[in-house]
Amino acid sequence: MSLLTTDALPSDPIAAIEQITASEMELDRLRCELVKQARASRRSWEQIASALGTSRQAAWQYYTTRFRRELDNIGGSAEVLSEDEAMDLAVAESRAVRRRRRS
Repeated sequence: MSLLTTDALPSDPIAAIEQITASEMELDRLRCELVKQARASRRSWEQIASALGTSRQAAWQYYTTRFRRELDNIGGSAEVLSEDEAMDLAVAESRAVRRRRRS
């Protein structure tokens, strides 16, 4: 099911391209916000990547690179993980990758 049709676009091709470009930028901002929400609710990169239709590695690289500046600006308000918590998180991510490879 497609939410987009050419009927909803202006008849002028340039105006239609401009509208599509603006919509893509809006969708990208929305997608980024939803990825942040998913991570904040402790969803794995494996789950996020599956929803995006990409690999876990590609999703992680793309979004952590995009969010790094924003996260750096948050500074002290970001949750700091202990070494044990960080290890538990890394192990959980590794297990999710192995499960996906097996299926």
